[in-house]
Amino acid sequence: MPKQSPSAVPSRPRFLTRREAAELLNVSIATLARWACERRGPAFVKLCEGEAGSVRYPLDLIDAFIADRLKPPKDAAPERRPK
Repeated sequence: MPKQSPSAVPSRPRFLTRREAAELLNVSIATLARWACERRGPAFVKLCEGEAGSVRYPLDLIDAFIADRLKPPKDAAPERRPK
């Protein structure tokens, strides 16, 4: 089997712990856990079932969560839609 060059190997998503994700979002771990229960925070992966299951957050989905919430500055001109 031929050896693949590092650039040919597909990249894998980086996963953050709940603590790392909370730090990145500048919220408490409790807030992130509450958002998960309310299904309103960033998407996550639960690695095993039960209340004590390990939770991981794909970094690219945290980036998407942030991007979806970007707001333009108040002094920015409103976007005009073509008629």
